[in-house]
Amino acid sequence: MIMRLPDELRTLVISHPVTPVEIIDEETRLAYVLLPAGEFERMKTAAEDDLSETYSAQVASAMRAGWDDPAMDEYNDYDAHRPTS
Repeated sequence: MIMRLPDELRTLVISHPVTPVEIIDEETRLAYVLLPAGEFERMKTAAEDDLSETYSAQVASAMRAGWDDPAMDEYNDYDAHRPTS
């Protein structure tokens, strides 16, 4: 669906060319973000990237960094080891 941008929103978008514009629906209290379509496509593509091909490299890097050290095992169950206030 394509809609013509009302003058009020056009003015807001023009005055904030670098940052996305947040819009609140006063009835539903839902927030929306208005940004240029090119920026949306860039973000969408980044979110859809399949990183599974990099898993083996990520694991190898973590092992070189010492994540296989038994002392790091407490991070597997962080909540159980987290100090309480």
